[in-house]
Amino acid sequence: MIRTTQRLAPVLGMVLCALLSMTAAMISPARSGAVTASSCVPARPTSCTLRELATLNGIRIGATAEASETTDADHAGTLVREFDSVTPENAMKWYATQADPGVWTFTDADTVVAHAAAHDMEVRGHTLVWAQDSYTPAWVRAISDPAVLRAAVETQITTTMNHFRGSVHRWDVVNEPLASLGTGRSTSVFWSLGDDWIAEAFALAHSIDPTAELWLNEYGSDWVPGKHEALVALVRELIDRGVPIDGVGLQTHRLPGDPLDAARFTAQLTDFTSLGLQVAITELDVPVSPTDPDAFARQAVEYGAITAACLSVRGCAEITIWGVSDGSTWLDALGVFPTPTRPLLFDTAFQPKPAYEAVRAALAAPLVAASPVVDTSPPTSSPEILPITGAETTAAATVAFLLIGLGLLLRRSAGHRMRPSD
Repeated sequence: MIRTTQRLAPVLGMVLCALLSMTAAMISPARSGAVTASSCVPARPTSCTLRELATLNGIRIGATAEASETTDADHAGTLVREFDSVTPENAMKWYATQADPGVWTFTDADTVVAHAAAHDMEVRGHTLVWAQDSYTPAWVRAISDPAVLRAAVETQITTTMNHFRGSVHRWDVVNEPLASLGTGRSTSVFWSLGDDWIAEAFALAHSIDPTAELWLNEYGSDWVPGKHEALVALVRELIDRGVPIDGVGLQTHRLPGDPLDAARFTAQLTDFTSLGLQVAITELDVPVSPTDPDAFARQAVEYGAITAACLSVRGCAEITIWGVSDGSTWLDALGVFPTPTRPLLFDTAFQPKPAYEAVRAALAAPLVAASPVVDTSPPTSSPEILPITGAETTAAATVAFLLIGLGLLLRRSAGHRMRPSD
């Protein structure tokens, strides 16, 4: 089931806004032009960061980071200002943490996790088992004995999760179990373990850290014909078997020149939330043609539509962009699309692109529709200092009491979570 906190977050956000507006009104009409503690006003999106707007909407907005990027001032500064969740782009993958049997390396992943903790960001662990042989260590692919392979998988999950226990909020337990460009299973060596290997991986992960959210992550279901239906069938089977799965991540690596069908994409998100799961956009990028004069305008439309789709579906919990600036995208080195692909929200100089503005506008739209506009513009003259009356003091205390109660409710809600298997 979708967590109580996520169901309540938008409503509680609006209540908070209303209470804060009441507080401002209690002081005096003469003070209505005073600057509030936060400069973010959704009615003026340019006053807000993506992080602020996402929080008000009750969703996460994330990006990836490599260890080296946490010490780059431009990259790190943009990351912590605009995003509240981080996915280590490569540092937690099996080929990075255990390239050779029994030799564990968590240094780079630890760097990203520490950076997130220092800036109040959540961490998405990516990934425990990647079901594509080209991204599986050679020594694992060479294992022919199913018992030995199963032991290797169990050791990988156990060691990695125990190392990051308490620091990683959600895990992509299994990544890309389906064929990249088809509807069947991938050709991964892990399928030699039998039909139950995914269920076994989730059960083990849940036993190691019952507090972590457990996700299945998949590629191309937004554009490969029939793949979405195959993914829904797989997820439904896991739920029917009582597998402790919390959500489904749709990577959403878009194709240049392939406009999004927004209605279809929204329906795809809903297909998973209707099963009682969360859904997230986990690896979003929108590459564009280097010869298209309207490339950034088209890209902005796509980013805005994807953001709006997530916001329209209760249970869409996260939008993570696969990178921060165009200078660090994985796509340019992939060799599939003409370069530069320029697929992200910030250009190589970390300046926001039209796509950034489209995401910001999409995040602001439901807040403007649901909440009153509070004028936070600076006063045109020095504000008059007025005495606070006894009635105003009593009213302000009442509002403070309500805010404290609301905070306790949020804290209590955050501690309640349900899985389909519970």
